[in-house]
This record gives sequence, C-alpha cells and structure tokens, in this order.
Amino acid sequence: MKGNTDREVAEEGPTAEAETTKVTHGGISVSAAGELRGALRFAAPVLLMLYLCFAGLHAAMVPTGQTGYQNAPDEAAHLAYVRSIAAMHLPTHSQPTPFPGPTGTNGYEWHQPPLYYAVAAPFLIFGEHGVRLCSILLGLVGLLLIYRGVRLLFPADPYVALPALGLAALTPTHIAITSTVNNDVLLEVFFSATLVLLIGAMQAGLSRRSALLIGMTIGGAILTKATGLLLLPVFGFAIFLLYRSEGSLYRSEGSQKDLLRNGAVTLVTALLVSGWWFARNQALYGQLLPLRLFAADFGHTAQAAPMVDALGGWSGYFLQAGLWTFCSFWAVYGTAHDAAKGIPRFLPEQVYLLLGIAGLCAGIGLARVHFQRKALFNTAQLQGIQLCFLTIFLVGMAYIAFITKYFQMQGRYLFPAMFPIVAVFTLGFRGLLPERWKNPASILLLVLLGVICLAFLQAVSMGTVSAARTSVLGT
Repeated sequence: MKGNTDREVAEEGPTAEAETTKVTHGGISVSAAGELRGALRFAAPVLLMLYLCFAGLHAAMVPTGQTGYQNAPDEAAHLAYVRSIAAMHLPTHSQPTPFPGPTGTNGYEWHQPPLYYAVAAPFLIFGEHGVRLCSILLGLVGLLLIYRGVRLLFPADPYVALPALGLAALTPTHIAITSTVNNDVLLEVFFSATLVLLIGAMQAGLSRRSALLIGMTIGGAILTKATGLLLLPVFGFAIFLLYRSEGSLYRSEGSQKDLLRNGAVTLVTALLVSGWWFARNQALYGQLLPLRLFAADFGHTAQAAPMVDALGGWSGYFLQAGLWTFCSFWAVYGTAHDAAKGIPRFLPEQVYLLLGIAGLCAGIGLARVHFQRKALFNTAQLQGIQLCFLTIFLVGMAYIAFITKYFQMQGRYLFPAMFPIVAVFTLGFRGLLPERWKNPASILLLVLLGVICLAFLQAVSMGTVSAARTSVLGT
C-alpha cells in the first residue's frame, strides 16, 4: 500500500534551535526535530563506549564455562551447545552433546533452538572468550536498535533516546548477561528489531518489504528461544491497530486487503524461517515444543511449591519474587563459593532504594503522561506506546507463569522487553519533570548508573559480599 506523503518544513523563528519537519501519512502527523546539539551530540557514542568497556571488563573477570554464577547463568551448558554446533551436532534429549561424559552433563540446554549457538560457533576459533565477544557485539546491536527505536517513537524530542540508551547500556545485570555466553542477548536483539519495524509500520504503513523483515525477525526470535513466540500476539495487535484505529492509514477496503495480505506475508515468512524446528520436535518428541521432557529433566531443580510453603503462602512468595526480580534486574552476581548452589549476591541495599525511587518517579510520571497523552502524542506514537506496554505485559506474564512452577526469581527473564522497558521508564521519568529539569535529571540518573556499574564490577572482581548487604533480600 502506497499512501500520499506531504512534507512541510516550518521554522519556529530566528531563535529556534532546530528545524522541524512534519510528515503526514494519511492523517497521521509525525514531527521530526533537529539533531542533538552541544556536548550531548557525543552522548550516544560515549554511552556505547562505556558499555563496551564495562562488558569487556566483566567478560574478563568472570571465569568462563562455569554454571551457577548469577551474572553468567548456565554458561557451561550454553558453551557445550556452541561446541556441539561447531562439531555439526544438533543436540537432542538423548544425545545433548557429542563430547565424552555422562548424558546431560552440561548439556541440559538441549531443548533450546539453535540460532544463537550457530551464530556464536565461529567465534570459538578465539576460545571461550571469543564466544563472549560474540555476545558483546550482539549486545551492541541491541543498544543501537533501542536508540533507533526510541528516536523513531519520539521523533520530536531527540533527547528522550539518550537516557533510554543509557539505562540499557549501564544496567549491571544487562551488561553481565550480554557479556557472557547465553541466548538471551540474541533474543533481545530480535525483540527490539521487531518493535522498531512495527513502530515504523505504525507511522508509514506495513509495506511488503517491512512485512518480510518482520517475519524474519519473528522467525529468528522463535529460532533463538521459545519466548520469541510472544512476538506473534504483538504482531497481531499491531495489525489490529492499523486496521481498526481512528485515523488509520488503512481506511479503504482495498488498502485493508493490502494490510491483511502483507500481514499474511509476515506470518508465512516467520513459519518458513522457524517451522522446521517445530516439525523436528514433533518428529523427535511428539510435541511441537518438548515440554514433557523439559519438565522431567528440570524436576530436580528448585521448585516453587516448597518455597511457597516456606514463605507462608503465595502472597509471601510473590512479595519475595517481586523484591528479588527487581534487584536482580538491576544488579546481581555470584561468587565461586556460592556458584555451586546458585546463590544470588546483591549490592548494598541503598543502591536498590535509589533505583526504586527512580522507578517510582517514572511510574508517577507515566500516570501524568497518560492524562495528557492526546495532547502530547499523535496516533502513530500512541500505537507504538501501546505495543511497548503489550510486550512488557506478555513477557511479564510469561515470567510469572514460569516462577509459579520453578523457583527462578531472575530479572534477566524480562530482558527480551528491554527496549520497551527503558522507553516507558524514560517517558515516565522525564514526564514527571518540568522542561528545564528533564535533561539534567536524566544525566544525573545515568551518572548514578555509571557509579553503580563501577561498584558492581568491583564486587564481581572481589567475589565477596558482606551479610549486612544482603540481609534485607533474604540471602
């Protein structure tokens, strides 16, 4: 579907800081502000360099190929999968790895789809740290997608994207996960890429090219981790918004048929990319996803039911889950002493209190923005924000369903939604503040995160933490 596009360039006057371009697509107005000015022009490259430095330091500090480290979870099993792919062996339940050793030893990730491991396998030429380098590079791609996506979502204010980028680049656990061997980092890349493409479709329509690309990113996500299936309802909701919303680009019967055809192209492409994986599972295990065998293999791991009893019921369990999830989302690590039991270690309580205050401010700001949304955003932006909230909701609900069975209170499971999380957080945090304080407060928040990153890396290097620092967290 090709719509008419009118461009108007309006200058605000001799004192205007930037030229504003208004692009109108079928009644949807998208304003694009000028480029960043002053020292802030260099903020994005600086944030990316800080990420590379912190990720490189973390990768160098943590022992490779270990299991039980909270900041390098299940790395031994993920590395075994990478080695299996490098040896041209696709793991199965009966033969998770072709290397000598008891069946299942370091091979318990056999159920995972293979795409991340296939991408990482060539990096084995540089050893285990080479595979970590692959993760760091993928993390860098994810950060670039976040920056691009927030710029696209809020084009009238180029400064919104900087704190969103900084939040993702300077969150210690995110740095840790994207600098060790695991498939979470590639999953996040595909989630972010899909949302960037969908936000673009909200503004300019779903072209055949966009439909193909979205199908490839959704299929890639599914071939990386089963969580990628959550992108299917996100895509379905995007089609619904384009089809039914007021001021839609697709108001005529012919254009609506084009939308549905292109939507079908996306689904067929995703099926072509990932369908063979489901066919293989059905042939090997009698299920599209080997859920029965997964449950049997993981039956020996920590279960939710005993912890529910120990914590006085589901209310106590979910209270603890909320606390641990929040803290581990921001900063969690392990030591050699505790790795065997997977015991989490946290930074001083004051760190999480400050981050909690920032989160509370973002929540209050979101409530304020909600009541002003029609004045602040056009239809395409509102649709993009709705897609962000839906993604956060679906990833969050999948995580809740998981921890009702398994005692796995780890904030990293929310990282597929990192792009919408930091976009929404930034929107709320800045939305609470007067205009003149938005940028200074954002800079202060990023400085705080940078200091927390240094404290985190110091704690990781020391490998110890005092009991007083974790008492409130129940560890």
